Amino acid sequence: MFEAEATDGHEVDQTISLFNHVTAKLSDLDLEMVKSVKPGGNWNDIPLKTAKKSKRLMQIRNSGGRTTYYGRLRPDLPSYTINTYFNRPGNGTFIHPERNRLISIREAARLQSFSDDFRFYGSLSSQYKQIGNAVPPLLARAIGSMIPASRAVDLFCGAGGMSNGLIQAGHKVIAAADVNNHMLETYGENHNQTKSVKSDFTKNKDITETIQSIEGSLAGKTLGLLAAGPPCQGFSTAGKRKDDDPRNSLLFAALKIVDTLCPEHILIENVLGLKWMKGGDILGSFMQHLESLGYAASWHKLYAEQFGVPQRRRRIFVLASQTGNEFSPPEPVFSRVTTGRTREDIHFKDSHLAEPVSVDEAIGDMPQVCEDTDCVEYQPSNTKSRSTYQQLMRKEISYEKFIEGRSKKA
Repeated sequence: MFEAEATDGHEVDQTISLFNHVTAKLSDLDLEMVKSVKPGGNWNDIPLKTAKKSKRLMQIRNSGGRTTYYGRLRPDLPSYTINTYFNRPGNGTFIHPERNRLISIREAARLQSFSDDFRFYGSLSSQYKQIGNAVPPLLARAIGSMIPASRAVDLFCGAGGMSNGLIQAGHKVIAAADVNNHMLETYGENHNQTKSVKSDFTKNKDITETIQSIEGSLAGKTLGLLAAGPPCQGFSTAGKRKDDDPRNSLLFAALKIVDTLCPEHILIENVLGLKWMKGGDILGSFMQHLESLGYAASWHKLYAEQFGVPQRRRRIFVLASQTGNEFSPPEPVFSRVTTGRTREDIHFKDSHLAEPVSVDEAIGDMPQVCEDTDCVEYQPSNTKSRSTYQQLMRKEISYEKFIEGRSKKA
């Protein structure tokens, strides 16, 4: 556990309003299962007499399902990937490391590196999707720092994780677009200086209107960066990858806007499955399209925990530039987590770097979840766990102080 230092030498004892700190309710059977899973454990911990009450769990036992199913988080390691199903114990490792419940929406946001003042709106089901589909802001900050700070637009913006990180890296996000109303509500409430528009990129009319909106925001100036995170379900290993999934075409919809606006730089985020679709032909074709438009392009696989995100999330980023120079990926700040043949065989690959932020460092200060409202007030100084990451999420310290504090512990 990493003890944090208050910025003025005194304990921080103000009362904080924490939003979205709610969790999915468990059935009696789910609760029975959850209680039997140890930290770092999974469905293997659930007794047979309990498992027999669930047809799905018996199927998992008989077929040897994924080791992440019905998993409880380990407090001393980064979490597994936070996906859109963290409201279900059987779909991943989403059980709180100590309490017999699932992680809350706010705790999942912390594990995604959204600061505590970033509030999510819309239905609860939408909030799960907003967080699970988001680009972790600290990961976006790392990759965004490799690109000269400039005017930027964010396509398929979702709740705004990419924009949040780009802003932290010094970019000015002037416009954003998405098709989902709830996500646009969350985006607009948290980015009130950015013009956000609803746009369905499967429709040429919407693409044209989006281009016109961006040109209006640019007012004749050059677009420095076009960032986009097209829906990844067609490429994701979490589901059934389908070559003919219509969402796959959305990756190329961004090129229509690139061709018209000619941004100086391009940044595309997606899941690892992108590089395997059609034997790599989709990613290869996309790179060729960028090169035909005059861009030098490269793609990089990044590990979120190496850049301060308390989560083992792997993503592909495509970087392209009109300058003719390919971008290098950002230098890791923290060690990567690697695994052996078993779930328990976990170690840190880069011994010269600080250990990645753990689940306990990320959410160990969280109070009890809200029952009747999505807001709870608490005093951080009264909690058992304090870390520089928690301070960063509360905006008590700067990113630089966070990195400095963690590096001292290496």
